[in-house]
Amino acid sequence: MVALAGFLLRGGIVLLALPSVILPSVIGIASVTGVDAISIAGQPTTWLVELIALAIVATITWLAVASLVGSLTDFWLIQMTLEPGDERRQEGVPLPRMSLLLQLAAIRMICLVPLAVALSWAATRIFNATYDELTTPSNLTSPLPLRVVLAAGDAVAVVVLVWLAAETTAAIAVRREVLAGGGAWRSVLGAAVEIVHRPISTLLTVVVSHVTSAVAIGLALVGTSTAFDWCRIAARNQDRVTFALATLALAVAWVAALAVSAVTSAWRSAAFTGEVADALPATSARAGEAPQRSGLGLSGAAGERSGD
Repeated sequence: MVALAGFLLRGGIVLLALPSVILPSVIGIASVTGVDAISIAGQPTTWLVELIALAIVATITWLAVASLVGSLTDFWLIQMTLEPGDERRQEGVPLPRMSLLLQLAAIRMICLVPLAVALSWAATRIFNATYDELTTPSNLTSPLPLRVVLAAGDAVAVVVLVWLAAETTAAIAVRREVLAGGGAWRSVLGAAVEIVHRPISTLLTVVVSHVTSAVAIGLALVGTSTAFDWCRIAARNQDRVTFALATLALAVAWVAALAVSAVTSAWRSAAFTGEVADALPATSARAGEAPQRSGLGLSGAAGERSGD
């Protein structure tokens, strides 16, 4: 449940909901936004700019809340990985210091800056591709998001690569802060040093954990999408029995998708925790850090390696 909560808060709920959402058509988008959303010259109007600004404020607020709650789930997952047999957890779930929680959230926000820059650069390409597909569609058989991705493939690829690099740095930096302390910026620097000095090990951890997760979640999403299509067909045919069975299948698919997401999220966390625990003493020395445990206060494997 802890891993699932962190996954959903950091955007996983959007990913899982995509197969069960009916994307609006061009006519539907026009009816909602109105004809004044985009000018004849293809430029956004004041109304659209205000709407985008409101969306940005809402996104920043959501990111701040997700960073705080996600940092709490990070702490718990790290503790569970390093001390899976800790009997004290039977008495209650330990809470980290508020200062540590704020440092972990700050690390996540710092690592989002490169992604924000990449999104700002790619926004124009994606906007132009979306406008072109809405006004003069390249084809009407493919979904709009797929056509936009294909039209602005280089911009989307840059955003994905920057996100992956930022996510990897944040995952390592968070664990360095929990295990060694030193503050947000020093932990981010230590994460960068670790990636540079252990590129193969880090790359293997990233590839294995993310590819495994992508395959598992992808299969779960295919099942959800298939069950949702069954519900649409049954509703269109007004077959109550078939619709009830299809709805049951959709519920089962959703539960399976949530379970797979929780397992893969916990797997990724454990993989990065083990990677950082192995690398911490050497990279701490290179970055000029004192490898002391700041967050857990436990006698885990990383603390023993730090004292060797």
